[in-house]
Amino acid sequence: MNPIANNVALALSFFICISFFPLLNAMPDITPTCEKTKHKDLCIGSFQESYLGRYLPENASPKLLASIIIKIVVNNASDVSRNLKTTVLEGPVPLTPEVRAKYGICDQEVVSAMKELDKVRTAMEMSNRRSEKLNMQAAITNTENCVKELTQVEAQLPDKKQFDEVVVLKEMLENIDDIIKTMG
Repeated sequence: MNPIANNVALALSFFICISFFPLLNAMPDITPTCEKTKHKDLCIGSFQESYLGRYLPENASPKLLASIIIKIVVNNASDVSRNLKTTVLEGPVPLTPEVRAKYGICDQEVVSAMKELDKVRTAMEMSNRRSEKLNMQAAITNTENCVKELTQVEAQLPDKKQFDEVVVLKEMLENIDDIIKTMG
């Protein structure tokens, strides 16, 4: 091929690649789905942070978005549990037996919430609305129990970071519940 033809072929290839680039990075507008949640900014922010640069169809269904958000929350819950264990329960700061027990209970509740979320995802796949609702409520109750346990010893907590993480986790679960309710 001559140099002009090479340049034209290269330019044409570049143009074709650029024209498909927006399709590869398309992310559905999560805003309409998140508008229906109690913690809209958290919903939008956590979704965008976790799915930045990943492909999702523009017309993703609320069910698909809910499933993705559940995965995000399960990952978040796993991080919260790991932080509770490594930073607090196994950390260098000495804890009173009461505070240690509260953190231990809280960690168990977070792990239970993750298990309930897995059940929610399975119920969604089988279109079992009753199980979705029951398991979702159980997951929220687990995180509420964790918050209550830590609130009882809040003044004695060595670091509020883990407490704040649990509160955010509870809010994320409430968002999933709101999204599921809108799926009808």
